[in-house]
Amino acid sequence: CNNADKKGLVICKEFKLSEFYTPTNKTKDIYLKEEEINQIFNATFSQDYLDNAKDWFIIGLRTGFRISDFLKLSKKNLVDGFIEKQTVKTDFPVIIPIHDQVLSILEKRNGNFPRNISDQKFNDYIKIICREIGFDELVEGAKISPIKLKENGKTVTIHRKKISKFPKHELVTSHICRRSFATNLYGKIDTLTIMKIT
Repeated sequence: CNNADKKGLVICKEFKLSEFYTPTNKTKDIYLKEEEINQIFNATFSQDYLDNAKDWFIIGLRTGFRISDFLKLSKKNLVDGFIEKQTVKTDFPVIIPIHDQVLSILEKRNGNFPRNISDQKFNDYIKIICREIGFDELVEGAKISPIKLKENGKTVTIHRKKISKFPKHELVTSHICRRSFATNLYGKIDTLTIMKIT
């Protein structure tokens, strides 16, 4: 706007008002470091449902896809050493090389992706996985917490985001996959490539 104004272009001058500002949003969202992802990959679980969720978790962490995309991957998405997927939200084609850990999961499962699982079960199980591995350090973050209120003489429960210190495993949700993927690759590959994948 300043450049347009300096060039004499006719523009709305409201951008000069004090209430026109760029808001800042400091995130409290967490991510998993490379060594933590490797701990998850190397963990073994006797319960089949946790082993299945762990494999999906690694696939999410190593592809950077949204949960709506990585939980729908199938053999048809495997093309010559790459994963090809038309993403649900943006309808954008993404082609990424298969990470060694994802390849290991596919080999373990005879070339198949893990068994289907719901988004809700995935989110429940990855918290258990991270708790079992020992990701219990207190970290600042935000999570939805129930709050009881009195309303017209009745106790009602509402859910609001609460910022506090929690054990790390309690803050783990499916979106940690994309955040960890992008954060761990930042500075290692060019930012435009990360942006195109995510």
